[in-house]
Amino acid sequence: MCGFLVLLNGAARNRSQSLPDPGTALAHRGPDASGHLALAGPGWRAVLHFRRLAVVDLDPRSGQPFGSPERGVLVYNGEVYNAPHLRELLRKRHVRFTTEGDTEVLYELLLQPDAPRLLDQVDGMFAFALVLPDGEVRYGRDRLGVKPLYAAADATGRMVALASEIEPLRAAGLTGDADPVAVAQGAMFLWTPPPRTGWQRVSAVPAGTVLSRRAPAYDEALTWWRAPALPPAADIAAAVRESVARQVRADVKVGLLLSGGLDSTWLAVELLREGFTGPAFTARPRTAAAGTEPFEDDAPYAARVAHELGLPLTWVDLDVDVLRRIPELVTTMELPFGDPAAVALMQLSRAARGEATVLLAGLGVEELFLGYERYQAVLLLQQLPAWTRPTLGAATLVPAPRRYRGRADKFGRLLQLGARDWSWATQAYYSGREWAELSPLVGLDAITERHREVAGAVLDAGGTPLAALAECDRRLFLPGLNLLYGDRASMRASVELRVPYLGEQVVAAALGTAAEEQLRMGDGKARFCAAAVASGVPEFVARRPKTGFGAPVRSLLREHGDRLWTEVRRSPLFDDLFDRHTADCLVAEHVHGRRDRGLAVFGLLCAAVWWERYVAGGAGRTAEVLSGYEAAGTG
Repeated sequence: MCGFLVLLNGAARNRSQSLPDPGTALAHRGPDASGHLALAGPGWRAVLHFRRLAVVDLDPRSGQPFGSPERGVLVYNGEVYNAPHLRELLRKRHVRFTTEGDTEVLYELLLQPDAPRLLDQVDGMFAFALVLPDGEVRYGRDRLGVKPLYAAADATGRMVALASEIEPLRAAGLTGDADPVAVAQGAMFLWTPPPRTGWQRVSAVPAGTVLSRRAPAYDEALTWWRAPALPPAADIAAAVRESVARQVRADVKVGLLLSGGLDSTWLAVELLREGFTGPAFTARPRTAAAGTEPFEDDAPYAARVAHELGLPLTWVDLDVDVLRRIPELVTTMELPFGDPAAVALMQLSRAARGEATVLLAGLGVEELFLGYERYQAVLLLQQLPAWTRPTLGAATLVPAPRRYRGRADKFGRLLQLGARDWSWATQAYYSGREWAELSPLVGLDAITERHREVAGAVLDAGGTPLAALAECDRRLFLPGLNLLYGDRASMRASVELRVPYLGEQVVAAALGTAAEEQLRMGDGKARFCAAAVASGVPEFVARRPKTGFGAPVRSLLREHGDRLWTEVRRSPLFDDLFDRHTADCLVAEHVHGRRDRGLAVFGLLCAAVWWERYVAGGAGRTAEVLSGYEAAGTG
């Protein structure tokens, strides 16, 4: 697991002299070693910077940039889990290896005449850039976008840089102006749908794709490889077992994030079969949750799981007062982002770093096996005749019990919309009318365009609304939210986060079944749950109600929102982009208990900090207020 920066042409010439090591902005991604190399040819120039977190083959010979100017030079971030198999395949082609690492395996694979076909066989998470002797650059990401990669372009569309994070691009002056649409998306969804990033000249490289750009202009991007459809695999249990067996291998200590939920418990079961002895890290709140908000503590479940499986636990006490950690969250995530779950993972990763360099986590199951409530909602919606939906939508305006009111309101909004809008509306924190009042400058069409594009392609091809939602989640939500914060939160602590449920075998087992067959009404990810129990996951885990991974944001804001908002509302965000009066009303609704708007308010706080940091010129008043805030009774 590593980080890299590739500068091209003018960016390479100018920045390599004014910034001796631009890669220092990526030091947290690779504290073990660094490498730099300058390449040049007729009319082109490239400078490669690399930071290494040594996980597999700790020998310095596996350091990067890897290769030679005569054959090509590679910088690569990630892990190829089936590298031993690919190594033997290449040896049969008389390839000679000088290291035991996966970097050399990927390098030699990419130089084979049939490299795109061989890339089909890679099981791993990766982002890489390969500079060939003639200056051509090939760059890309794994199937689901587990590892990040960003491309910066100049005003003419010519690529000028590639990087694992955005900060080195920003520091080099290559990002251009802020993108108001992306900031608006961060407020609407709490994350930014790719390829937008928050900056007008930086885009996320598409997942599951390798692109090629030729020297010297680096203007036209040609698709060199696209991840093929996987052959269906029916046996989920066998797929999970094989994926865990591959991903537990490392030359450093490997740990597990254990919540006591279905996904992490199944990982624990399979890890124990592989001889795993820990450490397993479990979070517990340092203090009681604020107010009366139902905030489930995973600790009792994790303790029971550990006892039944005979697995020792390492407890991590979390500070659940996440409001004061918003400035750190904004800096770490880089993109417009507002999901408080990332704060918990940031704390877990820091605590684990002293005992493990690699952590296994259960991310990705909900998206692959349809575990979120929104899938149940859309399954019901598509079974209703279209003519009945508006009438039923009006009926949902009847007051519901408080605990169900938010769900009833959202379902009522979905009934008023068409199938092409369900994919974005199930994830939105504002209705269309509310958004028009909050954001008169950035319209709803702009921020939902990417969702409607992905969903529309599925529907136009004859797919169901549920299939369209699942495709949106795999292509947008998974890389834009969960995988983004998984990468940023762990790598900020110099820890590699591995996600066995996104191994190629498990993805094949999930995508080989129609979306409707993954669900039973009222029973999300039914096939996955049955396979987990058959594999040894205790029944009490399977019966445990699903809870979110996060913090008691609603209660904290209800108790302290008035005091904080008095200062936050002065942010220039509400002069430049959002309507201050509408935001005032939103906060008042939540603080006075008229309606739960906690996460929407949290998203506005994050957006205000982001805007002040990246648009208004540095740490502003909002960051200062939040950093200095401390709720009574927190330690």
